[in-house]
Amino acid sequence: MAEPPLSTKERSREAILRVIHAIIELIAHLAILAALLVGIWLLEKLVHRLWGTTEYLFFDQLKLRYIFDGADLAILVGFITWGVYSVIAAYIKKPK
Repeated sequence: MAEPPLSTKERSREAILRVIHAIIELIAHLAILAALLVGIWLLEKLVHRLWGTTEYLFFDQLKLRYIFDGADLAILVGFITWGVYSVIAAYIKKPK
């Protein structure tokens, strides 16, 4: 048997709850992303302070700045991908 259709009030309440869950998920991802990027930035500043102003070469081939920039890029791409997926999943999931 098919379930009876939901009233307009129930459908609008469900839609609002879905949007709220998606916004909460987005804010959580942005907060974690900001914390990770600030942590990498602080670590980079510490390493530059330890080694001075010269551009340090990792294994005499790769500038240390490129490693930190790569870490920033990897975290941004990963969190944007995972964040979009999580926000969409939070919106699609039926609220309780």
